Amino acid sequence: MDVFLALSGLVILVVVLVLFLRGRRDAPQGTPLPNGRALVILTFLGLILALASQLPIFD
Repeated sequence: MDVFLALSGLVILVVVLVLFLRGRRDAPQGTPLPNGRALVILTFLGLILALASQLPIFD
């Protein structure tokens, strides 16, 4: 279970990185990202999943 949580967290973080880089490339300079709130939520979700795999309950 801990491996699944860690890998799913890392996959979410890679997806967020790809979405962020695509959004930065397409957005004009000086404008906010169109999906910035979703990127923040997905980043926190990925970090929580990756860190939850370190809890002793999932050993």
